[in-house]
Amino acid sequence: MARAARACLHPDIPKGGACPLRPGSASRIDVTIISVPLGPRSYEVCIAPASATDIAQKIGTALGKTTGVAVLVDSRVGQLSPRVQPLVEALAARLPRVRRMDLPAGESSKTLAAIERTCDWLADNGYDRGAALVGIGGGATSDHVGFAAAIYLRGIAYATCPTTLLAMVDASVGGKTGVDIAAGKNLVGAFHQPRAVLADPGFLDSLPSRETAAGMSEVVKAGLIADAALLDTLEAQAGAAMPAAVLAKIIEAAVRVKVEVIVADERENGRRAILNFGHTVGHAIEAASGFQLLHGEAVSLGMIAALALGVARGVTEPGLLARTTALLACLGLPVDVKHRLAADVLDRMEVDKKRVSDAVRFVLVPRPGEAIIQGIAFGELKQQLIAAL
Repeated sequence: MARAARACLHPDIPKGGACPLRPGSASRIDVTIISVPLGPRSYEVCIAPASATDIAQKIGTALGKTTGVAVLVDSRVGQLSPRVQPLVEALAARLPRVRRMDLPAGESSKTLAAIERTCDWLADNGYDRGAALVGIGGGATSDHVGFAAAIYLRGIAYATCPTTLLAMVDASVGGKTGVDIAAGKNLVGAFHQPRAVLADPGFLDSLPSRETAAGMSEVVKAGLIADAALLDTLEAQAGAAMPAAVLAKIIEAAVRVKVEVIVADERENGRRAILNFGHTVGHAIEAASGFQLLHGEAVSLGMIAALALGVARGVTEPGLLARTTALLACLGLPVDVKHRLAADVLDRMEVDKKRVSDAVRFVLVPRPGEAIIQGIAFGELKQQLIAAL
């Protein structure tokens, strides 16, 4: 972490050691309920420490009457977290025909082949249109479960228990589901809202710090595009132990940003596109790495590229690039984007799902808490990125 500690010496960030990514134990976390008002598709996001019985009760209430529940678990999370099996057992004690299926860990579950295996398993086990899915895992699991629920028998209900910071603040909320194909990330998917999201920060205790750090990139993104105070909070915590209550508030703030955006634009016809800040370049770098980079790590690199591009185009405050670079490095995230923009990475941007004809809707941040969308031709985008970095 020596590199991160040096980066923390930026004047906008207090001096100290490596930035903490795990909650301390000396603070109390309140129960936070965030409503996602989408008419008949409305649901709640609950952020709180909870027993397996409490989570099962909330999921059961949200799902209502069901003929059976398939619990899909990220296999790695199932091995690492002692919370998983008690939760499955609590669900089985409350809901009918509960069976568990373990998914391939991480991004390897986001393939059409993996979705086909899940749908075959659901059919083999007799799950009908009255059945529901429950996902326990990170962002990839949320995407897999949501997409499987969207297409199995033309759509069944589902709920998620996100177990990573990235899933809690981003992937589990909003109903965007999907899988990757050879051409690019998330190019096949559907909009399908969950019935409930139950985020227990206690799951973070047993996860590798790299995964928690990766989730912080989406928190930084939320601050950059819509909540300047959130950036201040992250910087204020640098170099000191992060109390559990503070981490819960950070999760809440990021979720509120996403909820506000998706309620205004559920299917990404306009404003919701700002949630893709850092993702055009980030997705290309992530795919080019063979998904060896975590999603949040790639988004960190993509945000640096987007800010540099914004400065070059006269849109972004120049000081924001240095400030964000220092914060991301302090959080243990990669910021060395320049040498990663090989020709194949730049070419991958042309299959970005935000493409419109020969241009992409690129998200830029003029100043903290504000985002705009500009249509930029791919040729111009490639040239300006190379020059800016």
